[in-house]
Amino acid sequence: RDGDTALLDMGAEYHCYASDITCSFPINGKFTADQQLIYGAVLAAQIEVIARVRPGVSWQDMHRAAERVILTHLRDGGLLVGDVGDMLAAGLGAIFMPHGLGHLIGLDAHDVGGYAEGAPPRSEEAGLRSLRTARDLGEDMVLTVEPGCYFIDLLLDAALEHPVQKKFLVEDQIDRFRGT
Repeated sequence: RDGDTALLDMGAEYHCYASDITCSFPINGKFTADQQLIYGAVLAAQIEVIARVRPGVSWQDMHRAAERVILTHLRDGGLLVGDVGDMLAAGLGAIFMPHGLGHLIGLDAHDVGGYAEGAPPRSEEAGLRSLRTARDLGEDMVLTVEPGCYFIDLLLDAALEHPVQKKFLVEDQIDRFRGT
């Protein structure tokens, strides 16, 4: 309906190789200011990560870079207050991006090899524990870069009760975005 945004997470296969794309767009063809804020935050996070990805970088560092960009946009949009570094240290990035940044891709849309023998173990830290790999990126590795920004009631309510996280949240502004 008018005012809604569609989120599509799609895949295709070509000569036994998989692909994956996620995109969002306004149903009526025009973003509201609130939709543009979130879309812009996610797009900026994706652009930042793509610019930094190269062999030798840590996928965990790329995830954190995406969280930093999204939190910065949310702060600049009036939904958060405070220092973004402090927000990251408090685990606030996982409130808005509770999933991993992306995944390996190849012969399957969610290709294996993320936690292979000799790879770093899965983190127990919120956000990072959802990553499909903790590896440093290698030559010829193919991964998706799929940051996101969500307003999930369960996570927001927990953050509003959290003694550290709640100080960053502007509750009346965040309430406008619940369920989006």
